Amino acid sequence: MIWLFASLTLAVVLVDLGTKFIFDGILNTGIAWGMGASLPWLWIVIVVVSLVLAVLCIIWFWRTPRRKSVWFTVGLALFLGGMLGNAIDRMITGGAVHDFINFVFFKNNLADIAIIVGAIMVGGHIAFR
Repeated sequence: MIWLFASLTLAVVLVDLGTKFIFDGILNTGIAWGMGASLPWLWIVIVVVSLVLAVLCIIWFWRTPRRKSVWFTVGLALFLGGMLGNAIDRMITGGAVHDFINFVFFKNNLADIAIIVGAIMVGGHIAFR
């Protein structure tokens, strides 16, 4: 499961960053739906929190009993990969993320989708195990 976790996390980060620089979109300097865009220091807090959460996710995965479910492994890898993808994007751009997937009322990116799907999968694993 370690190989699946590590390779899926890396794949999400690489695909996310690759697509952000291929497709046209907007630079979102805030968090969800642009909230906090007027706070120029917020991105630093977001990156630090993301990196701390990344370490906690890795520790959680490592300390979970050896018989991890595929559902939990994939979910946590998606969550971690998406979080790292957005954190790296913010560090590259100086505080913004590239959003290019248009959902009519808001724009999104692959990292955001991976975070949401991963959180649902991990939450489902916790609720139904």
